[in-house]
Amino acid sequence: MPLDKQFPNAKYPPLSRQEMRDLIDGKNGVRPSVVTCGHWLHLDELSDEKHEPIIALHKDHPCDIQHFYMKKPKPFGEPGDPFCWCDVKDADPHLHREPGAFVGIDEENSIEWDIINQISPLSPDPDYPPLLDDAPIPDGRYRVMSISPFLFNRHWDYRGITNSLLDLYLEGENIHKLNRKLTDFMKRVIERAALSKDIDAVCFPDDLGMQKGPFMSEELFREFYFPYYKEVFDYVHSFNMHVWLHCCGDITLLMDALIESGVDVLHPIQKFAMNEREIFEKYKDKLCFWVGVDLQQVLSFGSAEDVAQEVRFVTDVFWQPNKGRLILTVSNRLQDYVPLENYLSLIKESYIYGEKVVCEGKGNHLSIAETDPDRWLQNH
Repeated sequence: MPLDKQFPNAKYPPLSRQEMRDLIDGKNGVRPSVVTCGHWLHLDELSDEKHEPIIALHKDHPCDIQHFYMKKPKPFGEPGDPFCWCDVKDADPHLHREPGAFVGIDEENSIEWDIINQISPLSPDPDYPPLLDDAPIPDGRYRVMSISPFLFNRHWDYRGITNSLLDLYLEGENIHKLNRKLTDFMKRVIERAALSKDIDAVCFPDDLGMQKGPFMSEELFREFYFPYYKEVFDYVHSFNMHVWLHCCGDITLLMDALIESGVDVLHPIQKFAMNEREIFEKYKDKLCFWVGVDLQQVLSFGSAEDVAQEVRFVTDVFWQPNKGRLILTVSNRLQDYVPLENYLSLIKESYIYGEKVVCEGKGNHLSIAETDPDRWLQNH
């Protein structure tokens, strides 16, 4: 059924599957795509009074994709549990921790390598029947499945951030052994989804960056993660699907390696951490940019007009006539402290200005960080 029939009341009908594929591949100068729902918008995490206006907004402005997550395994289970990341008996550190003991948020589930190496080969089991149960019925839109977390974040979840970074120097053999197992698991999940759920892309979240640089050098990334990234991404491409990657922080030093590994769509090109204009000029022929309007400052502390100005700036920088290659979104998961009017402004201006550039061409709008640097750059 045509999309205008599927979404008869939409002010802006979503792009078709083929339009999305062409936009990503740089073959069609349609309006910038807008993708927030399922990835960065989770209504259950927002106040009740925000639900109705956001639902109404997205009836007028439907998301350009259908998205679902692979069901996430539990962190810990008992021996024989088919769907947990660790099935070693009593491995959960919460069982042995003193009540009230302080543990860093990224260290709560940290376990030792001798425990990780006891985990069953099929824990989690990629053939677990309910794994893909959240896939929606196809409705004519481009379809994306997310596998979360990806390699570095899974290593980090097992070991805690402190240990995982030390492991890069002390536990190379164990890292490779873990990444081999995770790669095999993810390839089977991808195969199942490709053959049974009619998907167009797989999205992988892997936060490799901090505010002022990556967690590791390019050399360490290429040694411990790149071979597995490339193997997984090549496998996605073997099914004629795209690779989407979410990667927070300043990953400028890893960009060449990520593109070489096979990334097609990259999020978020983080404002105040990366230089948008420089990234576009260097990689405009190699990537589709899934650009997030800044959550740390702009959406949280700016006005609705600040947000709209930033949408115009991002569109002018990244959208390419006759090619597209721009998807607009939030730089990370929308938080409840973001004013409702700012999210509404983001979505509305993305469509309004997106249609304008198709008809009239791009403008030369500046970022709010350029028009008011004293306010927005004081901490950078």
